[in-house]
Amino acid sequence: MRPRFSLVSLALAGGVALSCSEPVTTTGPSFGRAPACDPKYEKCDGDGRMTGGGSSITIGDVRITKGLTIHCDIVLSNNVEVNWPGNKWHLDKPLTGAECIDDPAISPEPPAAPFDTFIGDGIGRLNGVDGSAIHFTFVDAGEPGGKNDKAAIRITAPDGTVVLDLPLTPISGGNLQAHYDQPHGGNP
Repeated sequence: MRPRFSLVSLALAGGVALSCSEPVTTTGPSFGRAPACDPKYEKCDGDGRMTGGGSSITIGDVRITKGLTIHCDIVLSNNVEVNWPGNKWHLDKPLTGAECIDDPAISPEPPAAPFDTFIGDGIGRLNGVDGSAIHFTFVDAGEPGGKNDKAAIRITAPDGTVVLDLPLTPISGGNLQAHYDQPHGGNP
């Protein structure tokens, strides 16, 4: 039996919103593409991680929730889960791409963090079926959590069909939190 996926494409009333497939422009430094050191063995300046969870976004009758722990250096264990009516997506492999951006117009504090915007890609399971892709943008815009944080999520089924296309949208509950990463590993 072929798995069934339904397209959910959400738009915000009153204007065009940034899609998660559109680039985010910033003048801030970019972290996470090629670390200058091996974070398995030493603390790398600028490395960061983002965590988040809870009720994310409700537009109309569609409620999207998310949970995540993601690292800018992508070599560490990452977890992303996205749920919406009748569907569950879960990262089951390492992230395939990550870009952590420090936009000077956004303050993620507290706590202090080397970035505020995480753009990433990965492959996971959609309703238990391998080979589904995600592209996301998560923005930590400070405290209190969730008031100004934003998320954009695009999920495609294994056959390439877009099943969730959420433009960059303020989250309605929960929190996205950027952090400096914790030291990992030991000396070589």
